[in-house]
Amino acid sequence: MPRFFFNVRNGDRLNDRDDVGQELPDRHAAWEMATRYAGDSLRDLDGDLQPDDDWRLEVQTEDGACVFQILIRARHG
Repeated sequence: MPRFFFNVRNGDRLNDRDDVGQELPDRHAAWEMATRYAGDSLRDLDGDLQPDDDWRLEVQTEDGACVFQILIRARHG
């Protein structure tokens, strides 16, 4: 089973590097896990995301290839 890694970035900083990963059956399962993880993470930001900041979840394969990105960009009106 392939292993996927879920890394969180705030702006250009790597805030949470996933060194263990998750064994999942396929990319579809990795996407489902990513959307759940992103939702949970955004609830936990608790005011930390500021205007002009980016929050990003990157899903990578074992060889480091980026499979998906979920990007939240906060901007002033």
